Amino acid sequence: MKLNDNIICATTFRQGNQFNCIERVRAEVFLDTVRELSNLDLLLHVDTDDLYLKNLQKYGVITVKQKSIGMGNIRREAIREASLHFPNSNYLCWLEPEKPNIAKFILPMVHKMKMDKTSLGIFNRNNMSSYPPEQSHNYQFCRAVATQFIGFDIDYAFGPMVVPRSSSSYFLEYQGEYGDKWDSILVPRLRIIKNGLCISTLPINFQNDNRMTCVESGNPTIILKRLEQFNNVIPSLVKEWFL
Repeated sequence: MKLNDNIICATTFRQGNQFNCIERVRAEVFLDTVRELSNLDLLLHVDTDDLYLKNLQKYGVITVKQKSIGMGNIRREAIREASLHFPNSNYLCWLEPEKPNIAKFILPMVHKMKMDKTSLGIFNRNNMSSYPPEQSHNYQFCRAVATQFIGFDIDYAFGPMVVPRSSSSYFLEYQGEYGDKWDSILVPRLRIIKNGLCISTLPINFQNDNRMTCVESGNPTIILKRLEQFNNVIPSLVKEWFL
């Protein structure tokens, strides 16, 4: 979706099994994200059914059927397609589908980046009280490690970000050296910082969607996913920073 001629948003989404409670809730929450972004142009890299596509498209979403497989490849494909669809845009906001509360912070971030003349925008959440406790602790540990290494407060593992077109090559050229999962977004951001480019951080009063918190809290499948995420994010952070 396009906030204006200068800003686009991109994400990936797979609706999955509607009889799976987590996937069903995620699909519902993503529709709310799209509603919040109804003034944007959102390019969605999508694998979902026709009825759900129609619901998305009525809010102005441009959908692109994925061609690649694997988390990293799919994300790079989405970023590349967004840039091709909106060649005159200067900023891309990378979203996560189940975060409707993030929409109101995009314009303030772009404004700050313009004022600061920076090469990356990262959102710093002010608190984690709206999250499942296991997810909150995961994020806080990642933040503590990254902040210690980098030297300033950075909400490292929080996915949403704003990237100027001039920085997109860091993400598109990433080779997936650390597993090509969550690192596909996080390591390119780290390389921007390591190369001495300026970044903007914006403190935000972000609230995790209550439906996601309820359905994921204490869920064994999600707990194992968080462990997988942790074991991808922390080793890649440590290895990349000390290369």
